[in-house]
Amino acid sequence: MQIKFEKWSSIPIEVTIVDTLLNPEASVDIYLKNRSMDYVHLDINQRNLDVFMLPGSVDTLTFLDNDSIVFSGDLSPINLFLFQNAKKKLSFNHLNQITAMATHGEKDYVRLNEVNDSVLNIRLNNLELNKSQLPDWYVKLEKERLQYRSVATKLNSISYRKEMLQMEDSIPDDFLADLVKSVPLENEKFIGESSYMQFLHEYANLKNREKNKTKEKVDSSDEPTSIYMAREIDELFTGNIKDAFLAYRTSMIIKHVRSEYDSAVLDYFSDDQMRNFIKEYYFSSVALKPGSGMPYFFLINEKGEDVESKDYLGNVVLVNFWADWCKPCIEEFPYENALVEKYHGKPVKIVNICLETKPERWKEYITKYGLEMDNLYADEVWTKNLKIKYDIKGIPHSVLIDWNGNIVENRSKTASKGADELIDKLLEEMEL
Repeated sequence: MQIKFEKWSSIPIEVTIVDTLLNPEASVDIYLKNRSMDYVHLDINQRNLDVFMLPGSVDTLTFLDNDSIVFSGDLSPINLFLFQNAKKKLSFNHLNQITAMATHGEKDYVRLNEVNDSVLNIRLNNLELNKSQLPDWYVKLEKERLQYRSVATKLNSISYRKEMLQMEDSIPDDFLADLVKSVPLENEKFIGESSYMQFLHEYANLKNREKNKTKEKVDSSDEPTSIYMAREIDELFTGNIKDAFLAYRTSMIIKHVRSEYDSAVLDYFSDDQMRNFIKEYYFSSVALKPGSGMPYFFLINEKGEDVESKDYLGNVVLVNFWADWCKPCIEEFPYENALVEKYHGKPVKIVNICLETKPERWKEYITKYGLEMDNLYADEVWTKNLKIKYDIKGIPHSVLIDWNGNIVENRSKTASKGADELIDKLLEEMEL
């Protein structure tokens, strides 16, 4: 039997994945750290279901020959209910796919909103129909959680359609304000729960967009992202919610744009435990450490020539990973071209590696945007390899490498964020 599960954590932002084979009569013990109520998404022989968890809960799943499951333990009535949902195609994964398809496919936001409301009502009605087999506390808690999930999905759909799909939706003036008011903003019992943390994330993004439309917008280009982010969070939230959301957002920065972390962000925490947690997370989360060797690659350029990582020895190298669907990556192109021009004739190479893109589309973009850097292409196999070796969690993703082929910084500053300052320092060291 093949068993695979994913558990997403909010503080810090990370995913635990287990993929294993279980022999007949065998058993496996899985211990997961959980800071709040949440769900694990489980695949059994490619069949999806959800398992509910609480901190300290212990549950046993026994798989029978007829593909049924016997649940025992602290939360067995809830997990049996979720298993029944999966058989009726009411798992979270299945219903989430419906809202995701609507986000991409519906041209009218009114219709998109109707689909989201329909999915919410399906979940609430199903909960109501089965409440007799469930603990009262769970029914009440899940109804609240589903409301946060729905609001977060609607807010995310608006921003995703605008930023990633370039779709302009006609949104009524009071729609967003009424939407965020439909649920309590600060709700401590959901701290760390993924839907609630996503709601806070989307709410903060909404407020940031509103602020940027007014004269309140401040030029913070020289300030680390973590600091002005902390200041904005300090204005939006209070108490334990503020500290939890600050930890959530700071862990995102450490994981995806490590160069934008500044230890001064620790001063914004009121809770010592959260402050120490982020401090420890920063030092323990380096996957590709400075001084380690540049992970190997063997790719092709736009001329069809083979290019190896060792070909760049003797140069300071800025590697940028991108894809055709990534708008922020495309916005980096003019800055990357400017670096090529700035360092012309010097031992500096700007290398752009394209991922998750069809080869003809990659070549089209090279011409369309006049890309002057070393343009390399990673097929599906190399994309998977590079994501692992360079610990790529999101793009754009830049890596700075010295002339000896050693890592200076993974998730370094991108071209638009001042990568040239770091390159200049390395060139000075080369001359010594």
